[in-house]
Amino acid sequence: MSVRLLTAADFRRLAWANGRGTTLELVRRDDAAGALLWRLSVADVVEPGPFSPLPGIDRIIALIEGEGFDLDFGSAHLAVSLRPFEPLSFSGDWSTKATTVYGPSRDFNVMTARGKIAAEVELAKENLPSADLTYVFAARGGVTVKTGDVRVRAETGELIECRQENAVGIETDEPKTVIAVRLRRIDMSVPMP
Repeated sequence: MSVRLLTAADFRRLAWANGRGTTLELVRRDDAAGALLWRLSVADVVEPGPFSPLPGIDRIIALIEGEGFDLDFGSAHLAVSLRPFEPLSFSGDWSTKATTVYGPSRDFNVMTARGKIAAEVELAKENLPSADLTYVFAARGGVTVKTGDVRVRAETGELIECRQENAVGIETDEPKTVIAVRLRRIDMSVPMP
């Protein structure tokens, strides 16, 4: 197993295509042609507006701070109100917009290339099952990932990347504020770091 801590020095701030905000890109992997395989990010939402269309991308979003907002998917799906730390899956193909914004909010986002990478997003538990690659994000408070003699700690806003063959243990400072993202290859030709 290999474990790597990612901090603010590893992240990139990117402007939204609509010019109405920014996203903090925590990690991104592309294929050899430069097409997105997966991306984890955090975004601040302060006003209603459209999401960028992302054909061929599966998305998962979770509210991690603030009052939240409603998402309208047009005719593709019923509108939904984001709830704190409850991941919501939707297609990047859908016409999506944030409608009612109840106050400044921050969300955690996972994007994966459909048919190549699948993601499962949930609140971190004491033990994480094995996966091709797992990310543990400390949304609030600290978290320690442990396996054998290896222990890696992340503080609020930091990310731990785990290439794991076996289950790993998790210790959190604040229960129900740490997000685990498990990635698995659907297309076995996709290289994992």
